[in-house]
Amino acid sequence: MPTYIGIDQSKQCTGWALWNDEWPTLRHGYFSVGSEYATEGQTYMAMHKKLNDIYKVEPFDHCYFEEPISPGHLTGNTTAQTIWMLAGIAAHVQSFAAAKRCRIVRAVNVEHWRKDFIGRMVVNEIRAGVRRARKGGDKKASATGDLKKLTVQRAFQLGFNVRKNDEADAIGILTYSLLLAGVTPPWMAAEPLRPTLSLESTS
Repeated sequence: MPTYIGIDQSKQCTGWALWNDEWPTLRHGYFSVGSEYATEGQTYMAMHKKLNDIYKVEPFDHCYFEEPISPGHLTGNTTAQTIWMLAGIAAHVQSFAAAKRCRIVRAVNVEHWRKDFIGRMVVNEIRAGVRRARKGGDKKASATGDLKKLTVQRAFQLGFNVRKNDEADAIGILTYSLLLAGVTPPWMAAEPLRPTLSLESTS
């Protein structure tokens, strides 16, 4: 039976969510692939090792990971070096999945999965607020904090006791990818009965 993995990759904390379609729910967790002192090569090698640890326990054949930020979207404290590192980590996720001959290996756009997972209206509302703040002179205004809080809240709402927002992101990536592929996982069965998230949820 197919096994699916969703990955929110980063150097300090990579979130993962794993599901076999015979399981009643998914498994999730997080790991680090390098300290601030780790070289790029050490970081990429650690990503391969961590993924292999998961693969040994449950071989996956569908791999979905977050699309890295493009250089044209540098904002806040995101530097060109950070984008280089994230792109390299993403490439090594692809490389690992290809080496294991995964049937599906796909990068998932953060805007697409996030709007689907926590709600298009609330995401648009948060982003509109950031645009107004920036027009008002707040150059450091960012939607990231509120969006991460809402993603964690959605994960809890679906029954997952996440410890890091990276885990929640991985669950969002996997859930979006499954639904896009026409697969409705068990944790989404009661989705119409759950309340819509709102900005007040983050306060």
